[in-house]
Amino acid sequence: IPDRALEDEVMAVSAKYLDQELLSTPSLAIDRVRLEVLHMGETVQDMLKKIMPAILSGNRQTLKDIRDMDDNVDLLYAQIIAYMGQISKRKLTETQTNEFLGLMEAIGALENIGDTIETNLVVLGNERIDAGVSISKPTRKVLNDFHLVIERALASAIQAVSQSNQEVAKLVIDMKDEISSLADSAATHQAARLVAEEPNRIPAYTIEIDIIEKQKRIYYFAKRMAKTVFSDEDPEMAA
Repeated sequence: IPDRALEDEVMAVSAKYLDQELLSTPSLAIDRVRLEVLHMGETVQDMLKKIMPAILSGNRQTLKDIRDMDDNVDLLYAQIIAYMGQISKRKLTETQTNEFLGLMEAIGALENIGDTIETNLVVLGNERIDAGVSISKPTRKVLNDFHLVIERALASAIQAVSQSNQEVAKLVIDMKDEISSLADSAATHQAARLVAEEPNRIPAYTIEIDIIEKQKRIYYFAKRMAKTVFSDEDPEMAA
């Protein structure tokens, strides 16, 4: 019975679009990988959406549930990489090779986002619980506003890769200044809050700063995903 339960669990997160019969036509197989990026991305987006409320006011179970979601991301990642290994054995044109390499990097970056949420951000939620820290209402607003922008960047990066959409990819890359500006103003807000007469102000400050840093890391990976859409036909954008 346990084996069957495990089998059902694995089947529940099986890749949706990786058709073995299309491997003989690499261009179609590569298109299916793009669709699978969208599928894998849905889980990562769900993790990202749920993590901020969990960090700010969730309990250990909420955080564990999010951490467990990354197991599904890892399973899909492994299935996509195995399929791409089969594509790589085919005869690819130069364009297909560039597309293939770009997709490999994009999938790796997406998996890194899942890992960042699972390890770094879940840990911060547990640290907040351990320290008995309460995040103030003004700071919650700052963190949530920043989080919404990061969510937008990830959604656009996934769209850009799954559709091979350079216009959307450029939007993600161009968010760099907006992200930097928001991160700076968040840091200024948090520094000003340091003098607040509140219990646990120092541990709260440390956790808040770490949240922003990890969010910036997620944007870094989203931007890397977006840049892969340009492969090497536009070296400046892909750099």
